[in-house]
Amino acid sequence: MNAVLPEGRRGTVAMPAEWSPELEAGIDARFRVRYELAGPEGAPLLVAMGGISADRHVCANALDPAPGWWRKLAGPGLAIDTNRWRLLAVDFLGSPGTFESRETFEPTGSSDPSMGSSPDRIHLTPADQADAVTVALRHLGVERAHRMLGASYGGMVALAMGIRHPAHLDGVVLIGAAHRGHPQAIGIHAVQRWIVEFADRHGRGSEGVALARALAFTTYKSAAGLDARFPHDWEWENGAPVYAVGRYLEKQGREFAERFAPETYLTLSASVDLCDLRPEELGVPAWLIGWEEDTLVPPWLLRETASRIGAPSYLRILNSDAGHDAFLLHAPDYEEALRASL
Repeated sequence: MNAVLPEGRRGTVAMPAEWSPELEAGIDARFRVRYELAGPEGAPLLVAMGGISADRHVCANALDPAPGWWRKLAGPGLAIDTNRWRLLAVDFLGSPGTFESRETFEPTGSSDPSMGSSPDRIHLTPADQADAVTVALRHLGVERAHRMLGASYGGMVALAMGIRHPAHLDGVVLIGAAHRGHPQAIGIHAVQRWIVEFADRHGRGSEGVALARALAFTTYKSAAGLDARFPHDWEWENGAPVYAVGRYLEKQGREFAERFAPETYLTLSASVDLCDLRPEELGVPAWLIGWEEDTLVPPWLLRETASRIGAPSYLRILNSDAGHDAFLLHAPDYEEALRASL
């Protein structure tokens, strides 16, 4: 039986003229927040944010029937049920269409509403993204959202939101996300950005993004998950062995590079590593969900975050061979944890 798609709505709102990113005070630029809503008008509102590759399109809706980044968990009858909830998501600041430097303004002060340019190494933090969510809520006339659900980088944004703007939320759900990164994850991100920067200097920025993303996928999955999926055999191609896992990583990298510009990758990747929040300052209840097999956000780091939260908090550590990517997939214990958090 085909479920009826939820209502959909999109819009754009300008950040206040006096606003500047946390680490870029006085920057001569302006920013816009691009948002999307899915679900019945008047239903309790949830804010949903994903990893750096996520955007405002969370799930299929009547406005845009294409599958969203949370397609397995958000939608009619799913764990995040759009028959019951209305979902709000925004494009991360730093994505195409969210940034315009003053030097590109037209003399009349007007500009192309698509604003296709992206920042080149503007330093943005999760707190900046939380400010953008607040601007969208105010624009929509929403006093308080029921929950902000954030996965991966989006979880850092949700934590920042609960610290910076607690009056706008009843609670936060942090999924595969902690208050900071750890040296192994930060180091891997640094190598990925190094690859992109090197390729970009040689006019091969898109190739650099593909390589960086392919490397990233080795950290998104667990070793056991990759071992179960890819047999240890190969095919000869041009006189060299080619492995199935290698083909998979190349495919993921190239598909990602088709829709993600080098400057956006550099900006948002660095923003993950700039996250350094104080959980003690969280002003709303928190639900934390993680996985034993996640090497990017390991359970010991989630336990550290949970132990430092001053507000009521609830931690669930689950198991999945998918590793960090488990936040995208449906599993009975994960769906139960999501429903309990709501």
